[in-house]
Amino acid sequence: MFDFDAVESNTILGESGFYLYKTNEIVFLDLLKPSIFFYSIGNRKLTQQKLDLPKPLGNVYPHNNGLFIISAFDGLYIFNRKSKKVKKFIDIRKSNELKNISYNDGLISDKKLWIGLSHLKENKNLGYFGYLYKKKFIVIDRGFKVSNGPALDKFEKNLYFSDSLSSKILTYNLKTNKKNILIKYKKNQGIPDGIALDNNNGLWVAHWSGAKITRIDLKTKKIDKEIKLPAYNITSITFFGKELNYLFITTAKLGTSKILQKKYKYSGQSLIIKTNYKGLKIPYSNYKIS
Repeated sequence: MFDFDAVESNTILGESGFYLYKTNEIVFLDLLKPSIFFYSIGNRKLTQQKLDLPKPLGNVYPHNNGLFIISAFDGLYIFNRKSKKVKKFIDIRKSNELKNISYNDGLISDKKLWIGLSHLKENKNLGYFGYLYKKKFIVIDRGFKVSNGPALDKFEKNLYFSDSLSSKILTYNLKTNKKNILIKYKKNQGIPDGIALDNNNGLWVAHWSGAKITRIDLKTKKIDKEIKLPAYNITSITFFGKELNYLFITTAKLGTSKILQKKYKYSGQSLIIKTNYKGLKIPYSNYKIS
């Protein structure tokens, strides 16, 4: 067994980990018990703030001005950490999507908010993803039950996306609009969820119902590393630390039976492991919200 630290987050559905390098913290969410968490790396202190937002939550986007953009079932909100107040920002959904389409994973790039949307019951291919730019939403692709990931390389040329319920990781060349399948996992490997890139041509994948994370070598398109974890449903991963060589991993109690809970005792907790890799630095958002 590898060495790991555990953070007692007790999340029903932990998600959306992000490294706040300005304050050396991790921010993440509980999507089904709407809350935002801040974990201080220096003093190992976890704080939780409940959010009066409709569940499920989707993603958190830290902003350069100290605020946080949080997606919830009915749109994006601005969260003020100091005042603990939230206010509605925007809802990009169409009128015929308001009852059955929900926000999910996202990503930050220069002046853009990347947003994934999923079918609420996860049984129809009505989900899609794209980016918000100057309050206009540009769709990249459609036809998913669940939109997860995504991750963007440092040159903002290639985007990686988890088509979770098809067990695929997809790649998009944003210059040519070419789409490819990077890998398709077998059923016994679990479902690909959150993803993160390192700076050595590797893509790390969280496995829902797989109790592990894997690393894909982007040159060979093969799995070259697998780390089994003491939690069953692994939801998101993010690199953190001065050298960006640690992984912060969120998990869920959701979908974990009592029998599985006995075997995977850290389900719902957050895990920290050290790696021999360095992640890509994810920027804070510069998206204009005023």
